[in-house]
Amino acid sequence: MQMKTFGHCRFSFFGQSDTGRAIANLDAARELLWNDQRMAVRFHLFENITLPSILNQTDPDFTFVIISSEQMPTVHRDRLEALVAGHANIRILWTAKTDISKASRPILLEASNDGRDPALHFRLDDDDAVSVDFVQHLKQAAASLEPTSVISFPYGVMGYLDNGMARHRELRKDAIAIGYGIVKAPDDFRSPFMIQHRKYAKLHPGVTDASFAAYHYTRHSTNNTNGYGAVIDVAPNFYPA
Repeated sequence: MQMKTFGHCRFSFFGQSDTGRAIANLDAARELLWNDQRMAVRFHLFENITLPSILNQTDPDFTFVIISSEQMPTVHRDRLEALVAGHANIRILWTAKTDISKASRPILLEASNDGRDPALHFRLDDDDAVSVDFVQHLKQAAASLEPTSVISFPYGVMGYLDNGMARHRELRKDAIAIGYGIVKAPDDFRSPFMIQHRKYAKLHPGVTDASFAAYHYTRHSTNNTNGYGAVIDVAPNFYPA
């Protein structure tokens, strides 16, 4: 039986794994996480970069779960719902939980057939993208792997600003988080976002395939919840930590 394949994406999720310790309560979340300026940026990037890369996969036999918070203002919830409406393999998991693994547990149970079978999972942030043949490559790489194994595609491109000019350049980064894949054991219910991807890759077997451009890393001044007062330029030799 072929493993089920699930992608995980957080969209302005109110939890420590996304917002860090700076956001302690809902009032702070509304101010820092769900303010109109930030959400305009997040929706623009998600609509124009992330979502098209998922909708145009050459292998559509996978489920892509967008995890977000029930507490998000209704205007943003409605907009996100409208974006994914009608796409059978994309769904939104609305949750009141702030622990991403606890929030994701129903998805992990579904993927593992209630804890009976291994499953293939990958992660993607809401401002990055994967190549249209990413899922196809991911499944091929995972076909012969045992549970706990890692699949990494280190070669891609980065979009960035250079003295105010939008540019792209090649990027190579071992065990990069974008599109990071794991063959999860049936009883492993940790969210892919809760795994230290570089450390995990050193401790577990896996496959690295740098034969194709697998991702688009979007480097900008609003990657997280900070930086809305200024636009940053990124030197061409920049590598993300």
